[in-house]
Amino acid sequence: MKRVEILLTGGYSAYGALDEFIASFAESEGYSNLFVENLQLAMQEAFVNAVKHGNKERDDLTVSCVFTVMGEMLMVTVRDSGMGFNPDELPDPVDPLNLFRLSGRGVYIMRSVAEAITHEREPDGFILTMRYCPY
Repeated sequence: MKRVEILLTGGYSAYGALDEFIASFAESEGYSNLFVENLQLAMQEAFVNAVKHGNKERDDLTVSCVFTVMGEMLMVTVRDSGMGFNPDELPDPVDPLNLFRLSGRGVYIMRSVAEAITHEREPDGFILTMRYCPY
């Protein structure tokens, strides 16, 4: 088992560091370019949600991202410092009534890319976990 973590300040501008971290990690694991692009897209959405909904855009709060390789599986957790939101309560972004909404597609994108997604609330943060079978 291999586990690596990056701790970022809560601001949106920290995504650049996360993107570079993902690229370096994925290269060391030998993941395909297509998988890396999908992982980066899902992680961008997860990070933005953590900053916006969990940390309420407070730069003094952190977002932790943990990548755990277990055999042929990759588990990624994104933890913010707030209460987050319940992804299961989001409106369907492909419903014709929601097509022109300016937000609400991030979780849909993550679910499209990951094998499975779970979430949990803890007293000191919200944790989103995504499971992948890298290719």
